[in-house]
Amino acid sequence: MKNMFKILLFALILCFAMSNKYISAEDKRTIINNITVKNNQRIDTETIISYLNLEKGDQVNYQILNKKLKELYKLGLFADIKFRVKNNNLIVTVKENPMLNSITFTGNKRIKDDMIQSEISIKPRNVFKQEDLNQTLDVIREIYKRSGYFSAKFKTDISKLSQNRVDVDIRINEGTKTKIKGIKFIGNEKFSDTRLKGVITTKESKLWRFFSAGDVYDPDRINYDKDLLRRYYLKEGYADFNIKSAFAELTKDKKGFFITYSIEEGKRYKFGDVKISIRGDKKVYDINEIKKITDPLIDSNYDIERLDNAIQDIKVYGGNLGFAFMVVRPGLKKNKTDRKIDITINISESNKVYVNRINIKGNTRTQDRVIRREFRFNEGDSFTNEKLDRSRQRVLNTGFFEKVDIEKKASNQKDRTDLNVLVSEKQTGQFSIGGGFSSSNGALANVGIAEQNFLGKGQDVRLKFTLSERTNEIDASFTEPYLFEKNMAAGFDLFKNKTTYADESSYDNDSVGTAFRLGYMITERTRHAWNYTFKKESIEGVKTGASEFITNQKGDYTTSVAGHTLSFFGINDRLNPTGGSQWKLSNRLAGLGGNVSYFKSKFNYTWYYQIGEGYIWVTDFKGGYVFGFNDDDVNLKDRFFLGGDSFPGFEPAGVGPRDTSSANKDSLGGNLMYTGTAELKVPIPGVSPQLGISGAFFTTVGAATEIDENKRDKIKDESTPRVTAGFGVEWKSPFGPVRLDFAHAVKKEEFDRTQFFKFNFGARF
Repeated sequence: MKNMFKILLFALILCFAMSNKYISAEDKRTIINNITVKNNQRIDTETIISYLNLEKGDQVNYQILNKKLKELYKLGLFADIKFRVKNNNLIVTVKENPMLNSITFTGNKRIKDDMIQSEISIKPRNVFKQEDLNQTLDVIREIYKRSGYFSAKFKTDISKLSQNRVDVDIRINEGTKTKIKGIKFIGNEKFSDTRLKGVITTKESKLWRFFSAGDVYDPDRINYDKDLLRRYYLKEGYADFNIKSAFAELTKDKKGFFITYSIEEGKRYKFGDVKISIRGDKKVYDINEIKKITDPLIDSNYDIERLDNAIQDIKVYGGNLGFAFMVVRPGLKKNKTDRKIDITINISESNKVYVNRINIKGNTRTQDRVIRREFRFNEGDSFTNEKLDRSRQRVLNTGFFEKVDIEKKASNQKDRTDLNVLVSEKQTGQFSIGGGFSSSNGALANVGIAEQNFLGKGQDVRLKFTLSERTNEIDASFTEPYLFEKNMAAGFDLFKNKTTYADESSYDNDSVGTAFRLGYMITERTRHAWNYTFKKESIEGVKTGASEFITNQKGDYTTSVAGHTLSFFGINDRLNPTGGSQWKLSNRLAGLGGNVSYFKSKFNYTWYYQIGEGYIWVTDFKGGYVFGFNDDDVNLKDRFFLGGDSFPGFEPAGVGPRDTSSANKDSLGGNLMYTGTAELKVPIPGVSPQLGISGAFFTTVGAATEIDENKRDKIKDESTPRVTAGFGVEWKSPFGPVRLDFAHAVKKEEFDRTQFFKFNFGARF
């Protein structure tokens, strides 16, 4: 036992001695008389020594050198670093990381180099490190996943060059897009899988979806679809709806995903009581007007969109009273027993607001007054959101600006607000060379010069030359939209055109003249315009065998015609309307000079209604009547002709009175014309709306009839309505609009000329 105790004591003493020896060795400091750097090629010795932050005469030990070693590694310049102290000389041996000379990509067809390089961090002429390359591969892999290529594979080739440089080539095997093989819902009892698949934007891969990106797996789209499902169920009254999970399972071959949504529908709710709570002076509001908005909700199925719309309508009501900043918040109280949701509409007290200053910025070319005259209020007027929205839309409608933003900013006065209007101008001058082809007009070419905002004053100046198989035209025009700073538009036109009607009526029409216009607004959406046109025309080029009714009208005519147009614009967007209506009524009186006398009226009414996303119902009616006076009949060139673009399913001038005894069976036109069209615009399944391709089902009813001619026994004229039905495809292509129409004449007369297929294509560049 005593021997064991002696052995343990001896071991402890030995360990203690050895420990002190190593500690003292590590703590022992050495004075550095010189620093030597070896194997450095690209980085100067002085630079490396400066990174060390050591000088001759400094004392170092193990801990100091270890710290310096870590600091050098952090610079990322070296692959390996070794320190050795010999005879008071610090020897630093380094192995530099190479310099990246170039990075290239091969095999990438779907995703271009520019897109990849914009997201990766490694760049040529930077230090190359393997970990940076690994991170780059991860980034590129994510880029491909975002684009739907989950099976993409990557390999790297690193080529060593002189002066410690490398070239990196990333070889990419893109594979195929990872499509959605199937979508399944678990827990849905009220709505079928098919119904819910129609709600979400992610679609199962089908052959007809070659234009769509919706059948490619995208995690962000899945999250968006979850919101769509939640919104849909809340709209249908399922207030307890919950998405438990949305799981995407990749197939073993990595070529497809199966998406599974696990949901809890819950019970359907109805709106219960709807109460109005107003903070402040209740006398300024008409509570009955607010109840007209909220009462329809009571006892109806709970619908979050209807509630949102009601709140928005209340804000509009308050805004029209001058309370621009009225706050409306709904309070919801759920009664699970009765499955009703009671609503309390909380309206916060608000003061009337007036416009203090309107500050316009961003218009480097357009004069301030051109913008200010489109505003529906002036400085000092009562402010309303309705007028603000209308003002912004009117400024955009000028066509001078890409973007118009209006910011409300509190002023020094409590009941005043400043409006900061920031506009982004676009090019309004245009030199265009265009071309196209249509089944009605044949080949078409045009050259035009136009300036919509001449000298920044909002004036419109145009000069256009058009050449086609049917028409040669020169047209020059000038329009001042605000004559004498009043809301009156004035302008004039100079024109010369020659049009051939050889196929329809065996003659050509040549005309030259001038026109003057003066228009003004009656109301916010109603416009009235006066016009006068003086022109000289000739009916010439009459073909051999033409109808005697056309031959008899060969010669020169002088027309002096005055007229007016009354129009209403109640649509929500002039370029792409989805709701509202518009109509136009025009009358023309010829006979104030010249040798042509007639009175002509035309009317056009169009109504738009959006049924659902991408589904727009359009109803259009056109009508016209012309009669002669001063013992004059209506001439051929002043009658109505139907067909082609005006009546799909029939050739140009294919409907109406016709001389079937002539060699060409010439169309003579009618004094009375009408058409009615019902059209449903629809998205095309599998085609992304972003491509600008849409379809339309349509049917048209109409006729052209009555004619001022003797020997009517030689003329075929039936007033019975003609009917066509068909389908059209429209593409707003980058090269110009393309329209294809397939129409069948369901009801026609034996002398009418039908046309099953019609197309129009135009381009401007």
